[in-house]
Amino acid sequence: MINSLDLAELLEEEGYALDEDTGEVYTEPNGKRTLLIMLAALGKLYVRHEHQDHGWKLCFFIPHWRCYDQDDYCKQFPHEQQCKCYDL
Repeated sequence: MINSLDLAELLEEEGYALDEDTGEVYTEPNGKRTLLIMLAALGKLYVRHEHQDHGWKLCFFIPHWRCYDQDDYCKQFPHEQQCKCYDL
């Protein structure tokens, strides 16, 4: 399982751009969107249609983007694998 912060970092390393305010992930106008479509199909990205001057645009967003650090993320999603603590 990957959290939203790690997903954002990996996508940026692959050349995708990220809007820091909204969590939108995008490519250049004719960039490859195959990975984004696959991640959306797997539920790792949210999809939203936005109206633009020339019609509708399909936009991709990282889920839970407002959770900017791991502590806040784990407070909101304590049962996620990366938030579990184990005593050894």
